[in-house]
Amino acid sequence: MSSSMPARYTCEIVFHSATNVPLADLNDFASDPYISATLVPSHPGGAGPKTPESISFRTQTARRTLNPTFNARWIVSGIPASGFVLILYVCDEDPGDRDDKLGKAVIRFPDPNQDLGDESTRQLKEGWDSGEREYKVHKRHGSLRTRIGTFVAKAVTRGGVGHRTRVLISVRVIGLAPRLDGEDAQRIYTLGPHIFVRHFSPLAARLTWVSSFIANRLQLTGPVPTALRHRYVGFAPFVKAMFRARGIEGILLNRALHKQHRAIYKWDSNTIWGVVGQDSEGKKAKENGDNQGEGEEKDASHTERPDEAFARKFLEMTAYGTEGRIFTYVIMLDGQWRFTETGEEFAIQLLSKHTMHADVAVEIAYSGEFFVRRVHSSNRSSEKHHAGETANGDDVPPQNGHADDPAEDTDTDAESDTDHPDPSSLPPSAYELVIDNDSGTYRPSKDLLPTLAAYLARPANLGALGRVRAMDGFEERLKKWKERRAEVKKRARGGAGKGVVRQASVSSSESSSSSSSSDGEAAERAREDAEEERRRLEGGEGGEAGKKALED
Repeated sequence: MSSSMPARYTCEIVFHSATNVPLADLNDFASDPYISATLVPSHPGGAGPKTPESISFRTQTARRTLNPTFNARWIVSGIPASGFVLILYVCDEDPGDRDDKLGKAVIRFPDPNQDLGDESTRQLKEGWDSGEREYKVHKRHGSLRTRIGTFVAKAVTRGGVGHRTRVLISVRVIGLAPRLDGEDAQRIYTLGPHIFVRHFSPLAARLTWVSSFIANRLQLTGPVPTALRHRYVGFAPFVKAMFRARGIEGILLNRALHKQHRAIYKWDSNTIWGVVGQDSEGKKAKENGDNQGEGEEKDASHTERPDEAFARKFLEMTAYGTEGRIFTYVIMLDGQWRFTETGEEFAIQLLSKHTMHADVAVEIAYSGEFFVRRVHSSNRSSEKHHAGETANGDDVPPQNGHADDPAEDTDTDAESDTDHPDPSSLPPSAYELVIDNDSGTYRPSKDLLPTLAAYLARPANLGALGRVRAMDGFEERLKKWKERRAEVKKRARGGAGKGVVRQASVSSSESSSSSSSSDGEAAERAREDAEEERRRLEGGEGGEAGKKALED
């Protein structure tokens, strides 16, 4: 690293556990706690920017407990030697509209109360490790209801419910941060791990007349290129008012979209939260994380092995592109990829609105639509390689590059009308991602499509796929491909659907007579689908390992 550039580090933050969490549910004398944290870099003496960049993290939810264990890891890079501040909230997941705040803690690393030295010597460096530290959570920042509940529970149980809330956290420096150039040089960003979340939304299923609806979150490895930064387009006066929550109309629209986002990306007992590639002791994920940014500096020429586990998880979350699926997506500035399936069967438009997916964020990295399909090379003799049929049984390297190769762009690579009988049996290199910029809200620049493709095709992201193809949403060839996929979907779902999202069989006349039970039926379907996916994931992700990662 250049001597003129101050050292920056990659840190591993672990939220281990909490004790004596305030009681939120008097019926069970328990809470459903999780930790929501925001990280802000420290800049002593006002040397930093006027509005320092911050990034956020959420742990999984622990169920029905006042002493939760999380062991949730967050790997952040670009941390200055002066350290950072964690603004941490302990919250209770509420099945209603909003979660309850149980308490707050503001923690500085290095900690002036626990780390020796003055401000000039109390700094991060290679090998720095806080060890596990306990910090007080101030309940006065929580809701009045939970404080009263805790007081009542303590009286009823004669002290069986504690009141001194603490969180256990550790921080260690993994190594020097990867070297970045230009505006990226002073950025902080999430490096890992690859956390995935699946939200099963009964409301979305009911409103769209499908029997099950899933909203997805997938954490990409950062940093997101600086160029991928798009602001909403104020094509009408109400749009600016909506994003800024100004005026009566703007405030109402802003609140409505926030509420829709919470309903679609709903955290509840059905939500599946996991870490890609984590074994029963978290060893594999830990090793992968340590290799990202540890030790020597890295640049664009650094060669990494493609992360096949992450590519396969992405394929699973998109059902391998079967039945003509197309997805609406946004990529947030810190690399969180949010997406849901879209199509004509969705009876309302909000699920296809990027504003809703972005939770009315003023700026995002990129947005549009995408689909997954098998790679169809003009060289048909290579198909058996895509199917993983090698003589020595080794993994097959991708047969296509990630750049747009005109030789591969002929219409001969159009997908077939039938899906592979067992798509999961194919290696990730047998699939390609086709992604575009079809978004009226943010209108991402088509000139940045190669930058988007390069970011997604990084080895730590989707480099194990056979190809990442980024295309302009107005390109006629892409429109034809989407039309063809729509026809495939109609044929696939003409009867009882096999996919995650299925056509409802209830007619409009039946709908009015069954409206009183529709909410309960939708909730039950969401629960059943979540349980089915849990069983599938537990069977395919290491038995007890999968159970531990997915139980919340």
